[in-house]
Formats: sequence, structure tokens, C-alpha cells
Amino acid sequence: MTTYLLDTNVVVRLMEPAAPEHATVEDAIRRLIMAGHALVLAPQVLTELWVVATRPVEGNGFGWPPGRTADVITRLRSQFVLLDEGPAAFERWLTLVEAAKVRGKRAHDARLAAVMLSQGVTHILTLNTADFDGLPGIRALHPSAVLTGG
Repeated sequence: MTTYLLDTNVVVRLMEPAAPEHATVEDAIRRLIMAGHALVLAPQVLTELWVVATRPVEGNGFGWPPGRTADVITRLRSQFVLLDEGPAAFERWLTLVEAAKVRGKRAHDARLAAVMLSQGVTHILTLNTADFDGLPGIRALHPSAVLTGG
């Protein structure tokens, strides 16, 4: 059994049926669960979901009210384990960004990787596998690869 962190872009598509790639994400998650894999979340993912969900539609968000967003996050937390972002994750992050010479916004992806690695998670289900290139110990998998056996 492998444990997969669900990236924000996957969770966003999962929670919004009208979103592009919703069916692919939903099918990939279902297939991973049926195969006995564990799926987990990080607090950062839920924070980023809140940002997207409550942002106005014209600002590339869902325009959801905070109450609906809170309900969705509660539902997600009941379905998936939430990883700990304790001090070990920060230390791992600092080592990772220095070693990989991470710059700018990629530090957010490196933070997810650090949380994963500090909890023994090496796989992430993401629509942007390139975001995790060069981060040692992380295997990024696109939902379509789950469906095609890749």
C-alpha cells in the first residue's frame, strides 16, 4: 500500500463538479482507494482550497460563501487523514529548498514535499507533476496516469 498526498489542484477539481478534470480526478481517487492505497491531505492544501473556493468567480475562484467552504473542508477531513505540519516539516523544508535551490513560488510546493517526507509520504497525486521535479524523494503522479496504469 502506498500513501498519496492529494495536491490542492486535485482537491479543487474533486470538490467542484463543473471544474475541468473533475471526472478524471474522481475516477483516479476511487481507483487508488479501491486498490488499497491511503490518501491524505496537508493543512496547506485545505488553506489553498479555502482561498480558491471563496475567491470570486471573476477572480478565477468558485465564489463560495465561507459556510459552504467550511462544510466542504469538514467533509474532506472526515474522508482523509490530515498530516501534521510540525517543526520536523519546517526543518525538512529548509533543507529541501536549500539543497534544491528552490526560488519563488516553488517554495510552496517544496513545503508540501517537506510535510510529506516528514510523515513518510513519498507520492503526490497532482495535475502539475513538473512542480515537484527536482525535489528528492517525491514521486508526483498525474490522475490520468492512475487511470492508464502509468
